[in-house]
Amino acid sequence: MKFGFVLRRLALIGPGKEPAEVTFTRGLNVIAGPSDTGKSFIAQCLDYALGSGAPPKEIPEAEGYRSVILEIKANSDQRVYSLERRLRGGEILRKTDGQPDQVLAAKHQGGKEDTVSHFLLDLSGLSTKKVRTNEQGKTRPLSFRDIARLVIIDEETVITEGSPVLSGQFTSKTVESGVFRLLLTGTDDSLIIAKEDPKVVKGRQAGKIELLEGLLKNTHQRLTEFGEVSTLPEERDRLTRIEASIQTALVERNAAQASIAPLQVKRGTAWTALRGVESKLAVLSELQTRFDLLQAQYSSDLRRLEAIAEAGVRLDQLKEERCPICGALAEHHDHAHREARPAPADVSQACRAEAAKTFKLLQDLQTTRAATAAEVEQLHGTRDTRQGDLNAISAELKRLMDQHVDVAAKKVDDLRTRAEICRKAIEFLERIQELDELLVQANKLKKKEKTGVAGAAVSTAQADPFSREVEALLKAWHFPDLDRVSFSENDQDVVISGRARKSHGKGVRAITRAAFNFALLRLCMEDERPFPNFVLIDSPLLVYEEPDADEASFPQDLKKHFWEDVKTAFAETQVVIIENSKQLPTDGTIRDVNVVLFTGNDQGRRGFIPQAGGGQ
Repeated sequence: MKFGFVLRRLALIGPGKEPAEVTFTRGLNVIAGPSDTGKSFIAQCLDYALGSGAPPKEIPEAEGYRSVILEIKANSDQRVYSLERRLRGGEILRKTDGQPDQVLAAKHQGGKEDTVSHFLLDLSGLSTKKVRTNEQGKTRPLSFRDIARLVIIDEETVITEGSPVLSGQFTSKTVESGVFRLLLTGTDDSLIIAKEDPKVVKGRQAGKIELLEGLLKNTHQRLTEFGEVSTLPEERDRLTRIEASIQTALVERNAAQASIAPLQVKRGTAWTALRGVESKLAVLSELQTRFDLLQAQYSSDLRRLEAIAEAGVRLDQLKEERCPICGALAEHHDHAHREARPAPADVSQACRAEAAKTFKLLQDLQTTRAATAAEVEQLHGTRDTRQGDLNAISAELKRLMDQHVDVAAKKVDDLRTRAEICRKAIEFLERIQELDELLVQANKLKKKEKTGVAGAAVSTAQADPFSREVEALLKAWHFPDLDRVSFSENDQDVVISGRARKSHGKGVRAITRAAFNFALLRLCMEDERPFPNFVLIDSPLLVYEEPDADEASFPQDLKKHFWEDVKTAFAETQVVIIENSKQLPTDGTIRDVNVVLFTGNDQGRRGFIPQAGGGQ
């Protein structure tokens, strides 16, 4: 057996207190005794050690005890674990040989591994399973508390009329049916894709309507900016007509532009001719400036040459006493040196010759300046004529542009502006139409859609193998008038011989509740399905202790066959039955079974908790 665990020992401890303990073995375990000996208290302590939120009831005998310890052995690797928890609440301390002690949270927390729930689910092979929580398919991780109510059945739950699967809480019905289906089929709800919460859908729908109404109002306000606007079809027809008018206006504008094309060519020619004259005038003007500079240079040269020539004449007339070159007196002068000096008369003659050539150049320059001035004057006249021609052509072109081309172009521009306004109006009208349609759809009540996932309740077909197990157990116990056992999908409970289990008296409900939970244990054991693989049930034979009016004649041999079958059928797993000692067989049927017997007096073990003073 690879899933589940075996209960080994349950103990209460406290400072200065003798431990109160019971031990368990694999197979059938019986805790028996009269009332007020602590039998049900054992079940409460065991459930509390496994993570129940409800601590054991406070009883006077338990005063001074502080903690409950539960020892279990894993079926997978035979490792023994100890779970210790304070009776006043708190977390659970897990101990095992070869590993450090670990504190486990008592409350299940999905996704966290340091909880007692995850630890027990892991031992049971169910740690990764998920169950649905509502019809929309929302899921959550499985908790050991979901399983505990199917393996620990107290004395009050065993006689309830409700389904063993359901707690009676409407909000938990989907989860509880899903857990039972998981145990029967081995398939959880982890692959279900959750449908959105209807409240969220409704809220989003209201928000969508509010948004659409706001957009619609804003669009209507924007539309009023275009003045009077017709309906969408009329505006579309209007746009078609405007676009046709634009095409006609474009033809007229092109024709007007074509009619002035020759004049534009003529104006271009006149402008080119004018630019040619102005360019030549600019060149001649630059030449005149340079001629003025050259004339000034010639005049300066002539004055300089005239001055040198005049100085030479004057110097030639003077008697020399000293050499003009070296300053020596005549009697001391070197005659060779004197021969190298030109005469002033020669210098004067040379200057006059140079002046004659410069004067000739000046005369030529003046002739050229006169010719250039005449040409400039002529070009000024030509420029005025060309400018007049250009002005006349431009004036004519402007007149034609104003009368024809500009009028046609303005008509095209006006039509295009009207077309653009029309397009924007159509755009807003289309947006209003679209928003109206979306608003109508959003205001429609959304029909409830199917979730697209199977129902949460366990079906009759899914529970058929389980029903056969219940039937086999009841048959082995010699249940009276047994015919066929089936499963009611509506009640989520077994129907025995055509009669709902809940319709029986409390005694029969108790024995059939035992059959229900034992059948689930045996089905999981035989098919090797994930399960804790133990069941504790309190007072299943109530039919013999406190029978209802219609149960007084219940056959006595059922009790004998019950003990025989449970002892044999569950030898490889673990069953703990808490029962009144009067219901134990006296023929040796459970001779080899682990029986913890409380007497309620000093003849043997008085009860679960040792009596003060050291007695049992």
